[in-house]
Amino acid sequence: MRQVLAVMILSGCGGLGDVATEATCTAPQAGAYCGNDQVDNSDPSTLYECPGAGQAPTSAMACPNGCVSEAAGIADHCKAPTSSGSYRLPWRPSITMQLTQDCNDSCCADHVGTDKYAYDWANGGEFTIVAARGGTISHLKINSTSGCGTSGCVNQANVIVIDHGDGTQSTYLHLKGDSLAPGLACGGTVAQGQPLAQSGTTGWSTGVHLHFQVSGLRAGAATCECGADGRGCDPGTVPWSGFWVDGSNPSLAVAFDEWADAASCSDRRMAMPASQNE
Repeated sequence: MRQVLAVMILSGCGGLGDVATEATCTAPQAGAYCGNDQVDNSDPSTLYECPGAGQAPTSAMACPNGCVSEAAGIADHCKAPTSSGSYRLPWRPSITMQLTQDCNDSCCADHVGTDKYAYDWANGGEFTIVAARGGTISHLKINSTSGCGTSGCVNQANVIVIDHGDGTQSTYLHLKGDSLAPGLACGGTVAQGQPLAQSGTTGWSTGVHLHFQVSGLRAGAATCECGADGRGCDPGTVPWSGFWVDGSNPSLAVAFDEWADAASCSDRRMAMPASQNE
């Protein structure tokens, strides 16, 4: 069965507009389908929300870069935009930030091994997290409001994962509950510098901060397991198997426009360079 994915109704080109009266869903299971996948009289570059066979789509989302039809059990989705591959620090230029845990850090036995290239950043309070690089939101959970300093709270974390369209993805972890930026939805695209959410301390966390890492995509993994709004999962459950690092998909070394030696990994505790991410 395909995963249900709610999408936004658009009034302009590629939305329901001129296709709603003719498009007909043929898939027996409700869910999100590209126009060339079990939706008759439809646009192949549009993602349709189908309630069932023989019914008209309830909503549609234009996919500027094309729509990707997946195998049964995996939601169809808009293709991520082509990216230059450049990363920028994921906060606004006006924000002062500290690196509180480095990559391959000896501190806490977590930024090591397959999770080697991970970073923790904090500034003593909440701050707006922005996209380090553009792409498509492939995993989203934002309904937890709790966390603690032990592994028993790990599944209380909130997370956003962005697929960059080149086999890599960025993970943003410990987000504040119910802080998703307006206009975002799982399956939708984001641009570099676009606000995502507020930093938080959900999950296995002892203070407000952002955990960030880049890794390879998991082949065939389900997407948007918690729904378009990130609230469809239990607050104490995280769909780790869809995106978290493992031996086949470890964290990857990256360089930021403002911080070229990010991957040097030397137990650094430092003030970060000024972000250029506008």
